[in-house]
Amino acid sequence: MQTLTKKIAVVGATGAVGRVFLDLLDEFFPGEKELYLLASERSQGVELACGSQVFKVSDLSKFDFSEVDLAFFSAGASIAENFAPKAVEQGCSVIDNSSRFRKDKNVPLVIPEVNGSVLDEVSVPMIISNPNCSTAQLLVALKPVHDLFKIKRVDAVTFQAVSGSGQIAIDELLSQTEKLLHGENISPSVYDSQIAFNVISAGNLEDNFYTDEEMKISNETKKILDDSINITATTVRVPVVYGHSIAAHIETYEDIDQIALEDKLTSQDGLIRHDSKDFLSPNPIEHAAGKNPVSVGRVRADLWEKNRVNMWIVADNLRKGAALNSIQILKKLLDK
Repeated sequence: MQTLTKKIAVVGATGAVGRVFLDLLDEFFPGEKELYLLASERSQGVELACGSQVFKVSDLSKFDFSEVDLAFFSAGASIAENFAPKAVEQGCSVIDNSSRFRKDKNVPLVIPEVNGSVLDEVSVPMIISNPNCSTAQLLVALKPVHDLFKIKRVDAVTFQAVSGSGQIAIDELLSQTEKLLHGENISPSVYDSQIAFNVISAGNLEDNFYTDEEMKISNETKKILDDSINITATTVRVPVVYGHSIAAHIETYEDIDQIALEDKLTSQDGLIRHDSKDFLSPNPIEHAAGKNPVSVGRVRADLWEKNRVNMWIVADNLRKGAALNSIQILKKLLDK
């Protein structure tokens, strides 16, 4: 375990991802830490724990980023746009969890297990982006396939937990579930449709009839793993609190050797491979929620084509999909 000597600001500390980040910060860097928890003015004074330490939340708009070495942002794209460049100007590096800078060619988009080597070349202070939560878990599982057989095309369907939309969405799912079980009427607000006992599209529709969630997966895969990969995604929101699941159908340039692939998956950093004979594993409740690794299972050769393989991937969207990935980036920066 490392000792954290750097001063860290956590922007969006009161949110679902911010709270998980604090838990993981203490898990990876036990001991006393100098933290500055930041949120909107209405959250000022709220107390949050990181291990045995308790910190009060301060108003982001009044914070001087020259006081810290690094800031973790998980407060949405508009907050990142307004405050992240300011932080860098004041000498503070930023790890941003929003979508704001992911397509910027001058901003590294990083999954440490996949393309962490790009951090060897960065000069701080600068902005480093986290990918979309689904992209993060998908590419940890795709990297071994690409390393062995070179991926040509991926078709992915995501089953995304409501926590990806924040605490307000968790509250809405639980409230709707309780009301419907008691025969009461509901009025959806976070999502356009009822989410309890339902499956709905995830994201906002774009001009090409794909959602922004679907386009994030496509664009980010090309930037992180390989620009030559053709990838199409269908993203749906499901009434699960924690843990995204993905069904991935992969076509490669070379024929698949399943034994070699399973061995490669087993040795991949940040990944747990489940025996394909166990068709109930992995699942988000048992193998994702509250856990750090990505889990992959149901690895099976295509029925018709020798260069295709299918797999099922689950992970905690607040951990590997957000907070954990940031912690891993932080660790690599500290090792520079």
